[in-house]
Amino acid sequence: MNKVSRRELAHYAADQLLSDVSGSKVAKQLAAVLVSSQRADEAELLANDIAWELESRGKFTAAKVTSAHSLSPSLRKQLLAAVKQATAVEAVELEEFTDSAVLGGLRVETAVHSWDETVARRLNDLRGVI
Repeated sequence: MNKVSRRELAHYAADQLLSDVSGSKVAKQLAAVLVSSQRADEAELLANDIAWELESRGKFTAAKVTSAHSLSPSLRKQLLAAVKQATAVEAVELEEFTDSAVLGGLRVETAVHSWDETVARRLNDLRGVI
């Protein structure tokens, strides 16, 4: 039996999700494949591959936003629009994280892109120059 690659599974999952097959049905199918092929430990990697596939197709991205403080509603709205434009996707979901170690600014990560405009990164860059 030929092993189906994670990329092939992700492509299949994206096709199914975009053709309005329920997420729970797709998840059950993928879980069955991973379990039957003794690859259950690849579930998180497969989820990342599906996220990459959906973003690459211009459909959806989940952006992880890390800042020192909670985002204001106004900044959140601006950030949604900026990520949508930068990734060229139809829909964006923001996952917000706070981390005082970033000191200020924002770090945004999607399946395909990342931007780090944090004070901590800039200070670290300066250390490398000095």
